[in-house]
Amino acid sequence: MYVPAHFAMSAEQVAEVLATAPAGDLVTVGPDGLVATYVPMLFDADAGGHGRLIGHLSRVNDQWRPAAAPGGVDALFIAHGAGDYVEADWLSTPDAPSVPTWNYVTVQVWGRLVVHDDPAWMLEAVRRLSAAHGDATVDTLPTAEVDALLRAVVGVELQITRVAGKAKMSQNKSPQVVRSVIDGLRGAGGEDTAAWMEEYSLPRAQAKADLLAGIRERRQG
Repeated sequence: MYVPAHFAMSAEQVAEVLATAPAGDLVTVGPDGLVATYVPMLFDADAGGHGRLIGHLSRVNDQWRPAAAPGGVDALFIAHGAGDYVEADWLSTPDAPSVPTWNYVTVQVWGRLVVHDDPAWMLEAVRRLSAAHGDATVDTLPTAEVDALLRAVVGVELQITRVAGKAKMSQNKSPQVVRSVIDGLRGAGGEDTAAWMEEYSLPRAQAKADLLAGIRERRQG
């Protein structure tokens, strides 16, 4: 993924996306080429190294089969954070007209995908994943129904080796432009993107503007 320095995300921002994204695209290579499944995965930051993502796939989804080999297979997981269309008028100034764009936050995770077919492992993974979304159904179902559900899925674990995050959120613009985009997004219903920009983009844009102003003052003085 191409990530200019001014769009790079901190480790904390990356972890937040992985911890809060409801689901993402799990991509692997199978006998017929690239395969992708949109699937919820739980980020476990305490698993050592870069952490891991755990979840499950339907047993009839053949994407898991190559990962059942010893050592698993290489895989990519793509999660998205806030994102919205940005109108040209929000970005334009009298001396610098602009074009529309799309602001977004995205995180890509690489690692080894391995399979877990142990009912105890799968039950714990399903319970933790459900709890992360505020659902305790698995603890209220009869044991026989839970066992039937577990037989229909296969546990998967992405052992993370590398992560990259990109936030293209107008933080390279002037503070007045960032404020204009935030106001425009709020008026159009893009509250999540506006909130992200207010927390991260606006302070960064202001810091850059203050730095440049200080440099100009020193040169003039």
